[in-house]
Order: sequence, then C-alpha cells, then structure tokens
Amino acid sequence: MSDQDPALLPLGTKIDQYTVTRVLGRGGFGITYLVRDEGLDKDFALKEFFPEDLVRREGTSLRFTARPNSESDYKWGLKKFHDEARLLAQFHHANIVNVRRVFEFNNSAYMLLDFVNGSTLEKWLQGLDSPPTQEELDLISAPLLSALELVHANRTWHLDISPENVMIRASDGAPILLDFGASRFEIKQHSQLVSALVFKSGYSAPEQYTSNAERYGAWTDVYAFGATLYRAISGSRPTEATSRQLRDEQKPAALVAKAVYRDKFLKAIDWAMKLSPDDRPQSIREWRAALLDGSGTAAAGKGAVPMTRVLPGATVLLPGHAKPGQPAGLGRKGGIAALAALSLLLVVGLGADQVAPRHWLNPLTYLRTASNVPSPPAPSECGSEACWGVIVEKNGGVFARVKEPSREEAEAGALTLCARRLGASGCRVLAVVSKKECWALAEMATDRSKWKAAPGVTLDEAKLLASNECERQYGTCRIDMTFCADGSHRVGGTD
Repeated sequence: MSDQDPALLPLGTKIDQYTVTRVLGRGGFGITYLVRDEGLDKDFALKEFFPEDLVRREGTSLRFTARPNSESDYKWGLKKFHDEARLLAQFHHANIVNVRRVFEFNNSAYMLLDFVNGSTLEKWLQGLDSPPTQEELDLISAPLLSALELVHANRTWHLDISPENVMIRASDGAPILLDFGASRFEIKQHSQLVSALVFKSGYSAPEQYTSNAERYGAWTDVYAFGATLYRAISGSRPTEATSRQLRDEQKPAALVAKAVYRDKFLKAIDWAMKLSPDDRPQSIREWRAALLDGSGTAAAGKGAVPMTRVLPGATVLLPGHAKPGQPAGLGRKGGIAALAALSLLLVVGLGADQVAPRHWLNPLTYLRTASNVPSPPAPSECGSEACWGVIVEKNGGVFARVKEPSREEAEAGALTLCARRLGASGCRVLAVVSKKECWALAEMATDRSKWKAAPGVTLDEAKLLASNECERQYGTCRIDMTFCADGSHRVGGTD
C-alpha cells in the first residue's frame, strides 16, 4: 500500500519540460515543487494552482469536487493566478523572487520561479545560538522594505508576510520575499473558502479577517512585517489579531526583546502592530523612517545577513611559519586557554596538488595516512554543554573544525590551528555552526578545486544548499565533506 499523498504529484513526474524532484511547500491553494529543467541543467521552483476545496488529483490531471460552483470558482481563481504571475513578473527587484513563466498543463496552471537556495527566516532564527542582533535585523529589514515599496507603488499588497515567506539566500545572504498572497485572498472572498487557508495566525492584520478588501493597504503589510520582527526579537509568535481585538494582552516590544535594540526600532514595531489600520504607518516610507532611524548604511536598502553568523577575523594567538597554501599534517591543539582535544585541519589549497598530488583524488588522503598524528577518541554528543563547529579560511584553501563548549574557545582554537599550519596572516573565521546546525561541502567530481559549502539547520538542508550552489556555479557536483557541530555525521576523515 502506497503512502503517497494523492494530492501530490509523484517524484519524477514531467510537467512540460520540468521533472518534479521534491516537494518544497504546500498550502490550501497550491503546492510548490522543486523541479529540474534538464535542457538548462538547472533547478526551479514550480508552483501549482491547487485549491484543495475545489479540486482533487486524478492521475496527473484534476477533477472538481462536489462543492457548489467548484468548477466556476476554480476557473475564476485560475485567472487570478495567471494575473498575479504576470504582475509579479514585472517586479524587477533583487529581493523579490523572479517569476520566469506561467503556463497551463494537464488542466492545471503552474508558475515557474527561481529556486532560492537558503533557509527561511524562521529556520534561520531557530538556528541561532542567541537572539538576532540589531545589525542583523537592519540588514534583513532594509532590503525587504525597499522591495515592498516597489510592490505598493503598483497598488499591490503582499498580504502574507511572515518568517516562513522570507528566505535568506545562501549564496550571498540576501533576504528574498516569497509567496505573495493577494490572489488567495481574492479567491477566498469570491468562493468563501475556509479562512484558515489564507490567514496566518499571529501575522495577519485584523482587517484580513473581514470580507472587505477595500480595507487592505500598505498598512496591512506593515502589520505583518512588524509581527515578523516581533517574533525575531521575542523568540515567539505574536498573539493572533482576533484575540487581541477581544482583549489586547500583547506586551510591548521593549518588554519581550531578548537582546538590546534601538528604542526607536522597538517603538516602530509596536506602531506597526496597532490594531486599527488608521493608527499604523500608512506607507513603507513613513515606517522606514522610524524603524531604521540610526541604522547607518543599512537604511540604504542594501546588505546581506549570513545564514550562520560570519564573524570578523579575530586575533591569532600563535603565529606560524608555513607558507600560505602549503599542506600540513594534522596535530593536536596546544595549551591555549583550556582548549580541549578534538581538532580537524583540512587543507584544500591550490598548492596542494603540486606538493601532495594524491590530495586531489581525496582531500583527506594525507590526513588518513599521517603516521605522526595520534588518534584522538571519536567525537561524541556534547550533552548539556554547547557544541561549536568553526570554519576558518586561509587564502581560499583552509578549513579547520573545532568542537568546544563555547563559541569563543572554538573560534580561538580554530584560528590557532590555522596560524600554526599556514601562518597568521589571512586566517579568518568564515562561519560558526552551533549545536543544532550542520555543514556540508560539495565539489565537482572532475575538479576538486571548484567547490561550494553551506551550513544548514539539518544535515540534509546543508547538503542540499551546498550541492545546489555548487551545481549552479560549476555543473555536476557531489558532497565530499559533512559534519555537524555536535560531532555527528562526520564524513571525510576523523580527528
């Protein structure tokens, strides 16, 4: 008996020239798939118009439900789906997902979008070891406000802003706005579909629970954006608007904030989440002036936030004497500030193929065969203590991983390793993955000097992001290294 959900297209299904490889998301009005265009050798996101109250899957085609007017409502919604796709295709903005085409196939309609490699803002927040900083939230907010301003200038509202509909792109850290909900609200009002399919508890403005679309405006998106930032600073979803209308017990942003933020920033969040539309900012421009007042360059609408925190280069404790790019054996850490065992140094420098040719057949060959290195015990779970994996770069070629009870000790140990093996100059921390995160490196099978790496909240996510980014840049790639900060899923060698 198959466990396949009958509403979903089976993996491998061909939709025009696209092959379904994975389900990315599902809602009451549509299903989004990861698809592969074999001709272009590229992945896309394919959004299918699939209102579950109106249609059922029948093979690869659809049939209408017994609900009254299901066929006419479906056709009306189909037109709105097309109209939204055409409108979104006109929004040329770096922080809005690109729409490539819209077409009909097997009695259904599909919207082809760029596939954004990365993590949703919600997953990014969940993966942090501490609350997001003011700078990080500024770097997320400014570009998205710029994107919304363009949308609003065309008398269009997003109507579904939430941490799940913002992606932090892995390749450059840019926040990308996804999944506009305007057509879903029009379809709901037309056919009176179940409201739970379109309202997002905690993020939808009060006026979205009414049937009067004339009450929607820029202030509606401002509420949802403010609610998204409220979740970021507080660590929890805001109270649903309908509950607040009965009795508003939501605490001000300043009282729930788990870190230090600008006073004007916190007050702007509260302003955005006023229950009455008239009491909120009436435009993005008006709200931005308060929200980003004092943020410096971030207010220009440019910037990027890393999927894991990119730390500035720290002071190296023990300068070394090896030449940059020179491969070195693996050794234990010295007695630096109570740094304990278990380290890994991987050299993938450009000079390694000359000094150690076998290295390119297996980047860890020389590590496995090093006879002068004692074998430490296998990595273990950290239990109640924190775990940290640190990635250090030296001239594009060195990665060092250290597992420690604190980020500071892990960073110091990794930088010390880099300095000892290849010299202090140029050693810098690229990323720190916390206990809940993993990291993966993908490379071309025919040229191991061409690789991409990415962190993720899970190992599968890290592998997917690394593979997709590598293939986007170089072509066919494969996963060569993985590790998680808790010491599990080690592939590519042992300490």
